[in-house]
Amino acid sequence: MSKQRKHKNFPTPYPDELLYSDLARYHLRSGNISFKATIEDAFGTKNATAVVEPPSNLNALISNLPLNTEYTADYLIDNHTLFPFYTAFLPPKRTQWVRNNMMKRNGKGIYGKTGIMASRVVSNHYFRFCPSCNEEDRERYGELYWHRIHQIPGVLVCPKHQVALCDSKVPIKGYNKHQYVAASEENCTESDNVVVCSDKTMSHLINLAKDVEFLLNNQFERRPAEWFHEQYRAKLMELGYATINGNVMKKKLTEEFVQFYGEEFLTLVQSSIEIGSDNSWLADMVRGRNRASHPIRHLLLARFLGITISDLFYRQLTYKPFGDGPWPCLNPAAEHYLKPVVKQLKISYSNDTKRPVGTFSCDCGFVYVRTGPDVTEESRYKVGKIKQFGHVWEAKLKELVEKGLSLRQTAKLMGADPKTVKKYAAKLGLETYWEKRSKRELIQDKGSSITVVDKRDYYRGEWLKLMNHYFDKSKTELRQLNKAVYAWLYRNDKEWLKFNSPEPIYRYKNTRVDWDKRDREILAKVKTVVEEMLNSTEKPERITISLIGSKLGIRALLEKHLDKLPLTKEYLESAKESRKDFQLRRVKWAVKELKRQGENPKLWKVLRKAGIRKEFCQDMENNILKMIKE
Repeated sequence: MSKQRKHKNFPTPYPDELLYSDLARYHLRSGNISFKATIEDAFGTKNATAVVEPPSNLNALISNLPLNTEYTADYLIDNHTLFPFYTAFLPPKRTQWVRNNMMKRNGKGIYGKTGIMASRVVSNHYFRFCPSCNEEDRERYGELYWHRIHQIPGVLVCPKHQVALCDSKVPIKGYNKHQYVAASEENCTESDNVVVCSDKTMSHLINLAKDVEFLLNNQFERRPAEWFHEQYRAKLMELGYATINGNVMKKKLTEEFVQFYGEEFLTLVQSSIEIGSDNSWLADMVRGRNRASHPIRHLLLARFLGITISDLFYRQLTYKPFGDGPWPCLNPAAEHYLKPVVKQLKISYSNDTKRPVGTFSCDCGFVYVRTGPDVTEESRYKVGKIKQFGHVWEAKLKELVEKGLSLRQTAKLMGADPKTVKKYAAKLGLETYWEKRSKRELIQDKGSSITVVDKRDYYRGEWLKLMNHYFDKSKTELRQLNKAVYAWLYRNDKEWLKFNSPEPIYRYKNTRVDWDKRDREILAKVKTVVEEMLNSTEKPERITISLIGSKLGIRALLEKHLDKLPLTKEYLESAKESRKDFQLRRVKWAVKELKRQGENPKLWKVLRKAGIRKEFCQDMENNILKMIKE
């Protein structure tokens, strides 16, 4: 076409307009009879095809625009194709390869390079539109156009108007490969094939649509696959879904992920997960397998973990269960007590508590351990266990001993219990005031002085008298009868006291579970819940073992010990619903509800009421029609 003709007829792309849509509008304005003529005008060749995504030969398109055009191939790629979305999580080199090949004539292999085909998320069958957007476009521009955001799989609602998108009559594939079809009043009529779902699912669909829009409209720095794996790994550890070593607790993660989003939502966005399976897309993502994951699934995982899109790309996340250093030294004997001077921290993982354990080592020799994570600022000042007191602490102990303080005073100033102080004083070979006093200590009995040996014999005798007089009493009961005698022997003659006390009386508690009885009791409760679910007039819930367990507050019991409840297990296996059974029950409910409300239960109305998309029930259509006629 001539320069004058190109300048006159090539339309300015509208906000968020798909390049395909702009070319379709150009065809309408060009006056061309054939689409091949339009393609030749635009690309300088008749061999180009009218592909929706990803387009190619864009350098040729730009060269056929007027010389003073403000548009570049990069501008069209970033603002009027789905390139920013599909390449957001690709490595830099592959992203650049896709961009370069979209500019070239051939464009062969672009779609495969994006990794979308491997993700099993199927592209839309028809162009989609938002009725509210169409009204606005008609008023503002006098015509309709295809919006980028509405064509992305997984986007089922308009992020701007928060209403369900409709399928147009224009298939994305299947038309003449040289034909560009513009959005129009005729092919964008509101249909019955819109998503109908719960409020929870709609909320998730709106959030996902907004996240996709944010990803589409911002140019984020491309990162290698390892970057995203490390980002997710850090957050998984922080939230307790992975150990400090990075081992993911897959069962816990999967269950809580499905619970967070709900099966209905995950099915709608083609990201269902079978709980218990090791081969889900979620398991692959958190394992860090070098597989391409669909951008929709990155967004789902990021939102579940509480990572904003900006943080996902720009803020390197690290797991810090004990916060940032330096950490306070908790050595009471040091001048820097409670001051942030500890720079050495070693983090390990406890197999017992399933929590991180921090070992803090100060230059003063004081080493302490604490189980994390720290949840408040006060947590930083807590000691779980002291592994080593160190040279500063030992020097302070020597100083206090030389001052002649009592054991209790010394222990208080050293921040340790008296037993520990005695142990370290002995280890250091210190002659302490309290040991000297113990050796000199005398007790007066009838005006005569008694030596330490005599004192020991005296208390032993008193204890034996108690035992002989109260032969049926336990050690604890004897202690209450003469606390002073017991206390002296416990402190000074512990081994003798141990072997000269009544044997402990063990009372064994029968903790054996009567599983047969429990099985019968639980079976009765389970049957009641199932009957209530089947007879409820509210929108049906799918009968699953986990849901029944949750309703009864025994989900963990049913998941871990169902084999010990054979009657309950047999009943649950027969009562639980497959996806198809559940859909049929929802249809029955929808038919009844529509009839009760005085409406004619047409197929589309029934599916909308039941919250089932038409493409998910093609094999059941005959059964549904029979229910409607009944």
